[in-house]
Amino acid sequence: MKLSFRTALLWSALSGFLALAWEILWARVFNFTSGSRAPVFGYMLGSYLLGLAIGSLWSRMWQRDHSSVDFGSQRLALAGLITRANYAAFMVAPLTAVIACHAPWQWGYLLVAISGALLGIVFPLLCHRSVQTGADSGSRLSWLYLANIIGSGAGSLLTGFVLMEWLGLYPLSLLLLAIGAAWACTVAGALSRGLLVAPLFVVLITLSPFQSLYERLQYKTEFNGTMRFAEVVESRHGVITVDTHKCVYGNGAYDGVIETKLEPSSWLVRPYFLSAVRDQIENVLVIGVASGGWTQILANHPQVKHVTAIELSHGYLELISRHDEVKSLLTNPKVEIVIDDGRRWLRRNPDKKFDAIVMNTTHHWREFASALLSKEFLTLVKSHLTPEGIAFWNCTDSLRAAKTGTEVFPHSIMVINHVLASNAPLTPDRERWARVLSQYHIDGQPVFTDPAKLNAVLDFVNHEGLPREGDKWKWTRHEHVLDLVRNAEPITDDNLGHEY
Repeated sequence: MKLSFRTALLWSALSGFLALAWEILWARVFNFTSGSRAPVFGYMLGSYLLGLAIGSLWSRMWQRDHSSVDFGSQRLALAGLITRANYAAFMVAPLTAVIACHAPWQWGYLLVAISGALLGIVFPLLCHRSVQTGADSGSRLSWLYLANIIGSGAGSLLTGFVLMEWLGLYPLSLLLLAIGAAWACTVAGALSRGLLVAPLFVVLITLSPFQSLYERLQYKTEFNGTMRFAEVVESRHGVITVDTHKCVYGNGAYDGVIETKLEPSSWLVRPYFLSAVRDQIENVLVIGVASGGWTQILANHPQVKHVTAIELSHGYLELISRHDEVKSLLTNPKVEIVIDDGRRWLRRNPDKKFDAIVMNTTHHWREFASALLSKEFLTLVKSHLTPEGIAFWNCTDSLRAAKTGTEVFPHSIMVINHVLASNAPLTPDRERWARVLSQYHIDGQPVFTDPAKLNAVLDFVNHEGLPREGDKWKWTRHEHVLDLVRNAEPITDDNLGHEY
């Protein structure tokens, strides 16, 4: 089978487009399944490249086995190969979800390798069938590679930045499968019942896993068949899921709860605690809005005049708009919401100063977490504080994250799992805190109407000590924090903390 060079160029570009588009989808699947662990993309990419290499070797066997058949049979065989490759790519996501419910989800890498092998056969075949031996064979082969690279780049950009903004994982998978089926029909030179019916069969057998895809990938072996998320928000920034208890998860990892009501012994005491150590907090920066609970609490602080809230994913704003507890954030005149990276925003606004910078930082082991926990970043935060300004960030039980704070700031205390740090001393004052909490209203409703509950919350000041398993509702003095983190290694941009 010999192809016209123009057709080979088009098919080479389409081969690269589909291969990279599928890879972007798989990256989302494995990122979500792992809770955004940094090494996962490397493992997935390695599995994919291994598959491509195996597919390239297999292409020689295919050429040998089909060298003696007629032109029409060769085209049908190639069309069947393209179809099977896209079937395999389509099934990576649902089969990985099924595997995660019964075995280690890492077995999904094997599916990526198999799919990569099938996708990897096609491009070498196109080169072999369209480039004849001659003086210009090298030049023609380079043009095929260029077309494949252009298609690959377009597949990554169009899928990752455009299609994922408007389509969820399932409809996007269907779209790519349909493109693959249309290509196969073009290669075959005619419509084939098998090429048209088989995709419908593949869609039907994967319908159930796709309907509960994110539940299976997140709950894994705990999935009981009936679990369903109350909300799923998909965008190019990732996947936000909300369970029936209003717990929010970003790309598979816990990201907070849609709640502002302060109860005794609640960990929600943390954003309210700022007034226990500072008398005047008027200008606040929040890095990471997420579900909006903390930003809502800070925006309704009786002393706060302005809140600048930085959020990377606009999907959270869509989520906030659906919930009465926090949706007034979007219309609160005191709140300025900026879609940007927090670190980049700080660098672009070197003259901005704040009385408090608050970050309910994600888990310390997730990818890019060190960008918000490193010594370099905290030094940048420090430069944006007023003389008595405070920085407040979540260490998620990482001693290294707490140690880093003690090296940047001269004064720091722990509030449950958060570090509260400043250039000025920090001493909790129950009476000052009581005055602020008694004036606290959210959306016009008082936070406390029961004096007994208010006193129970104020008792947190008396819960001094090192947090321990089963009893973490405590705060810890600076000297005890220093003793706790004495042997820990600070996090820097170079060592990347816990990510790898």
